[in-house]
Amino acid sequence: MRACTDLGCSAWSYEQEFTAQTGTDPKAPQTRSLTLTGATLDDATVPVGGKACPEGGACPAVRDAKLTLGGSDGERVAWLKPDLTKLPAGARITKARLVLSPTQSGAARPVEVYDLLDPWTPTQKGGELLAALDEAPFADAAPLADQDLAPVVQSWLEQESGEGLAVRLPATERASTAAFHSARATDTALRPKLEIDYVAPTAPGAPQDVRVTPGDAGLLATWNAPQDNGSAGDEPQYTVVVTKADGSEAARVTNAEPRAVVGGLANGTAYRVAVTARTAHGTSPAATGADAVTTAAVPAGSAAYREIVRQYLDARAGLLTGKHATVTAALAASPRAASFQDLLKAQAPGLVESREALARHGSTYTDATAALSDVLVGTDDSGRVFLRAAVDEKAVLKQGTDDPTGEADEGRQEQRFTFSTNGGAPILHLEADAPAAETVLTESASTWQGLDVAPAEGQDADDVPDEPIALDADGFPVEETATVQRAIALRAAVSGSGTAKWASKNIGTKWEYGQDCTNFVSKALYYGGKMKTRMGGRKHDRAWWQQYYLFGSIKNKSYTWSGTENFRRHMTKYRKAPSVSKRNARPGDIVLFKWKKERVYNHAAVVVGNNGRDLQLRQHGGVSKTTLSAAIARYRNKANYIERVVILRPKSRS
Repeated sequence: MRACTDLGCSAWSYEQEFTAQTGTDPKAPQTRSLTLTGATLDDATVPVGGKACPEGGACPAVRDAKLTLGGSDGERVAWLKPDLTKLPAGARITKARLVLSPTQSGAARPVEVYDLLDPWTPTQKGGELLAALDEAPFADAAPLADQDLAPVVQSWLEQESGEGLAVRLPATERASTAAFHSARATDTALRPKLEIDYVAPTAPGAPQDVRVTPGDAGLLATWNAPQDNGSAGDEPQYTVVVTKADGSEAARVTNAEPRAVVGGLANGTAYRVAVTARTAHGTSPAATGADAVTTAAVPAGSAAYREIVRQYLDARAGLLTGKHATVTAALAASPRAASFQDLLKAQAPGLVESREALARHGSTYTDATAALSDVLVGTDDSGRVFLRAAVDEKAVLKQGTDDPTGEADEGRQEQRFTFSTNGGAPILHLEADAPAAETVLTESASTWQGLDVAPAEGQDADDVPDEPIALDADGFPVEETATVQRAIALRAAVSGSGTAKWASKNIGTKWEYGQDCTNFVSKALYYGGKMKTRMGGRKHDRAWWQQYYLFGSIKNKSYTWSGTENFRRHMTKYRKAPSVSKRNARPGDIVLFKWKKERVYNHAAVVVGNNGRDLQLRQHGGVSKTTLSAAIARYRNKANYIERVVILRPKSRS
């Protein structure tokens, strides 16, 4: 785990220790089928080139009894668009198969299926259809019976899009011809069909493994998410009900995260906890903690421990901003310094080095603050006092005297501070990521699908060439001049503004993995940027998808979706995403980081702004709202510093 050694310590990359408990996989839910055909599956043959369309692709669609592919006189493409209004919101697609009936008998022809990136109708021309296609087919050429389009249909529902499909012969066979019956065929059984199997949305299953930790006038409840959320795209909200021994309700809270601190309770009282999960499709059965827990006061009172942590955070921030020039000055300004002096002294060299490195580049931190909320103080099983809290740290990074407002650098982390005693005086000696320390996993398919995301074994960042931005001797981006910039002119199918807006709006969304940075970036590209999925094996760099399995109850993701190095390889090798300079970076671009001692890139963030001085980033890391300079400075003094930064522009075609 990366230590929290400065303002806004980072959780970008760490190995978690988990405890596993035995559990069971969810029961197979009922699968329903829907067949779209005739009026619910529109189609056309579209000439797109050659003698069949000699006017530069300005040829009309043909709507007769056949769908024709290829042709010796020029290529023809079949266009099909399903009407998905009969699929319920929240449906989980388990299988989708396009069925085309050939007009002549023979072996099934391999075809390529392309997702449309932009709207197209048969009133438009053939060249416009080609321009609307994704640059690569969803999967390798194969007979339609062997192509499962479930991820495509799922993405249409989740992205609230669905412009349709184009079916083409592979490039090596486009001079030949294949013909199929269209939606206007006299025999309705021969018309194209899109056969969809799905699981209808239901209420989520019960939360798993409810655990309750008592504290001073409060308690901490943690649990695992339901094994089955009951629907697609719906993350449950949780309700925690605390009751006394007589069954009366003592407290009730709601939370989006699988944990909650409940305060305002009476010490010396036994409490039980029940948790339910709720989505738009209903409420789960309640899950309860195994035993009642009894709250108890801590020695010296919880206020003393809260004040020690508050002064420690203030002293740490003061070193980074220069309010305190030295650790001696920081300690002298803190009445409770004796309780955290050893921890602060260990961190001080790094904080001062970060401050001085930034100063050499005309940057300074100002207005640094730290606030505690959801505080619980208690005694753990070993008799040590702990303080668990949500820590909101904020600062402003100003770059030069002509930067009056600066850029926000802020993050929220749930931290666990542990104390020992020295002759009765509390000593703060450990700061840790609270959810990581508290996680207990149910041993089931849903538990482990998110842990094996990006194996670095056998990989090296140098295997796939990149174009990192230039860093100076301090590790900061070199100031660029306009004369050295390479213009990037793209007709991007991915919406950069949509990606940036989603990342900004959803920065507080639930972490699905311990290291959630690339999953967050992928979701921003998918939901905000509308980037299309690509099929392939889960571990293959060609693939990029999230998909339901185990009868539609569990969402799985490709390595490229949730592992940074795999994501980079996919973007550079299979989507041809160009590298851009810091000066040319724009909202929706993706910044990737590689540390000195690590073989691969292992952190990703979304660019949401570029003021000419610095890039504003949003990320799932310790500091959710930060800048490129602040991110680099955070590790500048470490032996394992950030040595390489690349900025990629997601696209589907140039």
